[in-house]
Amino acid sequence: MNLGTFEHTIGYTFKQPGLLKRALTHASKSSEHLERQEFLGDAVLGLVIAEYLFQQFPDSDEGDLSKMRANMVCKQALLKVSQSWELDALLEVGDGERKKHGGLKSISIAANAVEAVIGAVFEDKGFQQAKDIVLKAWKPLLKDVQPINLRDAKSALQELTQSKALGLPRYVIEDFGTLHSPRFQAVCLLGEERLGSGLGERKKEAEINAAQDALNSKKIKNLMG
Repeated sequence: MNLGTFEHTIGYTFKQPGLLKRALTHASKSSEHLERQEFLGDAVLGLVIAEYLFQQFPDSDEGDLSKMRANMVCKQALLKVSQSWELDALLEVGDGERKKHGGLKSISIAANAVEAVIGAVFEDKGFQQAKDIVLKAWKPLLKDVQPINLRDAKSALQELTQSKALGLPRYVIEDFGTLHSPRFQAVCLLGEERLGSGLGERKKEAEINAAQDALNSKKIKNLMG
């Protein structure tokens, strides 16, 4: 994918291409890197998602809305967007940040770049255009969002499966990080049925994300009848 194809993917053509180039450049590659745009994009993303949830769920209180927003802007969500944008191949990173087969060593780089791209769009055209980019990219995630409470997703899933006498969910963890940069993937299983998966810098974070993925899945809804 080249930058022109990427612009077509996100639905926006930059008036200042240098802003996009910077948003796709990691600090390990150049002193002109994405971190300031990431800061800006994080704020824009949070506001866009907050406004969407506020309008869509008028009966949800501040706590529920905050939790829903957190799930929509977490690293797991950002990584899903980065995959749909195919960002890995476009990112400019130092040699030490890529694996031998070309993939990124740190999942955080791609997640941060998503926010940087949003920030770059805001810089280039303003809030409305950045909002349009976010809502387009997050559409697959937002269409399934449901009001949730502040309970730990693992506890909520366990209560749900026990209420139907289906047994306890279990989690299989894979460590694909390094000593100085831990990264985990958890797979949530009920018996031999795979319900969901999640990523995290810590094992518990990965398990909670896997449980939340399971709670949002069609499989769990089918099992619950």
